[in-house]
Amino acid sequence: MRTTLTRRRLLGLSTAAALTLPILPARAIASRPASVVVWSDDSPDFGGFSGIELMPDRLTFYALSDRGHLVEGRLSRDTEGHLSGVTRGQGYALRGSDGGGLGPRNSDAEGLSLDQNGALVVAFEGGRRSRIARYATPGGRAQDIPGDPAWRALPGNQGLECLAIDAGGRLYTIPETPDARGFPLYRQAGDGWTVIASLPAEGNFAPVGADFGPDGNLYLLERKFRLAFFGTRISRLRPGAWDRREVLVETSYGLLDNHEGISVTADRNGRLWATTISDDNQNRFQRTEIAEFPLG
Repeated sequence: MRTTLTRRRLLGLSTAAALTLPILPARAIASRPASVVVWSDDSPDFGGFSGIELMPDRLTFYALSDRGHLVEGRLSRDTEGHLSGVTRGQGYALRGSDGGGLGPRNSDAEGLSLDQNGALVVAFEGGRRSRIARYATPGGRAQDIPGDPAWRALPGNQGLECLAIDAGGRLYTIPETPDARGFPLYRQAGDGWTVIASLPAEGNFAPVGADFGPDGNLYLLERKFRLAFFGTRISRLRPGAWDRREVLVETSYGLLDNHEGISVTADRNGRLWATTISDDNQNRFQRTEIAEFPLG
């Protein structure tokens, strides 16, 4: 989702529904990232990042733009493993199933995941154009994945935001717009989709990203905003208890920018980390941040 802002406070960070279910507290709720870097680049395809997929090496990644671009990058880390910098790699324009370029009305890419075969899977929002597509190669032709008829009724700028793939290769997606029961969690079932849970709307947060961790749990990134300030929350959803958030991270308004993408990986000691990326809306008052949070 693109948000419109008129001003943005500079941050003191390193430059490098009717039904309500309980939100379960985790052992400790983090209020700040362990590290964060600001990423800048003058290329025209840079910015507006709504998705990130970090490789198991925890260094190389793909970043997805809501203008229909995919960018490769590489993180730098200090001796303690904290983020210290970002280097940009090759960029690609996403294509349609006909191999042609995507026009502005069809290029609002929001969710990103990598399947077991190494293909990139992308969720697009855009009302009747909400869809999911698979890319065997970053700059290749899209293979459209059959969607759910209900997606055609989603608002243009509040459609499919989250995309994740479980260990069995099944796709999951969540729209940014709730229905009367909450935010529907869709899971791929053959050539169709089924709603396996509804996540209660809570505290003005809306889902903007999701990823399965190596532990088999789904980690949900949510965002709220007030005026020009954003709050970020990360929760764990366990299979069989999808509608019960275990909150692991919640930041105050203004600490971070508009974080919309999440990737969950394990370090060499087996500790889980969430790496998130912000959407600067290509607004000079905002910036692109990559942040990391320990998940236990």
